[in-house]
Amino acid sequence: MREPDDEPAPDTDPPPAPSAARLVETLHRVARPQDRFESARALVLDRTVRLALYIRGPDEIEAVGHALLLCRLLLGHSPELSRHRIADFRLL
Repeated sequence: MREPDDEPAPDTDPPPAPSAARLVETLHRVARPQDRFESARALVLDRTVRLALYIRGPDEIEAVGHALLLCRLLLGHSPELSRHRIADFRLL
């Protein structure tokens, strides 16, 4: 069934992201010792969020796994990020 043409289109854009400081604060709150999280920096531009995560780990593979886990935790604990997704991942 189609919506009538005179009805406005539903808003499909994700809500604005929270502030960078709030994202980092949330990461510190939800991270557990076994996540090996040390610190983070966040950059919020319009509806895009970029995180730089500092993870302790013996190798890159383990660090990447912990970083992705932290991103998933952040998505699950931040209502403002409820419609955001992990779109890109780079190892520095």
